[in-house]
Amino acid sequence: MKEIEKYMTPIEAAFVWGIRRDSLKNKFSPSKLNKEKEEELNQMIEEGLIKFFLHPDRERKEWIISREAMIKWFGEPNSTD
Repeated sequence: MKEIEKYMTPIEAAFVWGIRRDSLKNKFSPSKLNKEKEEELNQMIEEGLIKFFLHPDRERKEWIISREAMIKWFGEPNSTD
């Protein structure tokens, strides 16, 4: 597997795992996180499993998610894409 294939956008990750995008979004949406889930998210960011970019002139973060993070959250993907 090429290195670039280990990382994906949320919409791609949801497709590959066969889940709804909202199910994935709930893993990193601040309004959906309790303290424990927020700590888990911060740990995954520190480990480099996920990252976000927030443009200075915008309010919405853009996320990149690793296959490893998706496996932690949802197990192995349903799709072979």
